[in-house]
Amino acid sequence: MKSLNLTRHELFLGKKNLLTWTLIIAGLMIMFVSTTTLIIDNAEMAELIEGFPQALLDSFNINVESFTTFEGWMASEPYVFFVLLLASFAVALASTSISREIDQGTGEFLFVTPHSRRNIFWSKAGADFLQISFVFLIGTAVTFAVGSTIVSITNPTGLFLVFLSAYLTALATAGIGYVLSCLIDNQRTALALGVGFVLLSFLFKSLAGMGGILSNLAKLSIFQLFDLFAILDNHALSFSSLATSLGIYIIGLVVGSEILARKNLNL
Repeated sequence: MKSLNLTRHELFLGKKNLLTWTLIIAGLMIMFVSTTTLIIDNAEMAELIEGFPQALLDSFNINVESFTTFEGWMASEPYVFFVLLLASFAVALASTSISREIDQGTGEFLFVTPHSRRNIFWSKAGADFLQISFVFLIGTAVTFAVGSTIVSITNPTGLFLVFLSAYLTALATAGIGYVLSCLIDNQRTALALGVGFVLLSFLFKSLAGMGGILSNLAKLSIFQLFDLFAILDNHALSFSSLATSLGIYIIGLVVGSEILARKNLNL
């Protein structure tokens, strides 16, 4: 019951932030879905992309299918913005969860309560998980609801799994954020490193098609975990990608919890 009270308190404190991110992501997806009829079956657009560098096309998950089906269009540029925003939201929550308490001095009161440090950490992580899940579900529901009024969604399972891969990627970034939050006492530094990781990871992904050492850097990108068009074709997530993303998240949670439990807090 005490843990639930802590989780509810975190949710209450973050409700404005949650609403803001939900509206931004939902609004962005509505905008992209609304352009569907201008994109799909556009022969001129398909011809135009042939002149773009392959590395740029890979960065935004663009191929011929992106301009022939609703699912392909959603798995291209709309997905890129969806996963970037969701991952940024997740890492922002995670990287400031503990560092904020220490940096702002509120930890002086929080960490002397009857709650153990691990209990506090997992209560915060639980609240973060609910918020990330909420934003993901709203963004996905909006896409399906608005999309179904414009076109016929022929591959709903594949499309849902594509969005689920964005959710799993966001959870993985959150795992990294928890380690940063427990290692670094300054809130801004932890947040900057967390968001910086997301942006750098996307930059590495954009280098995937350039060959040489740059392609090797791309393998370090967390956004390279899932092959979206393979997901659409096979109606399934790769087991290795699923295990890797969940593994990063779980390891980040466990490591962050142990760091907090053992570190000397300067309050």
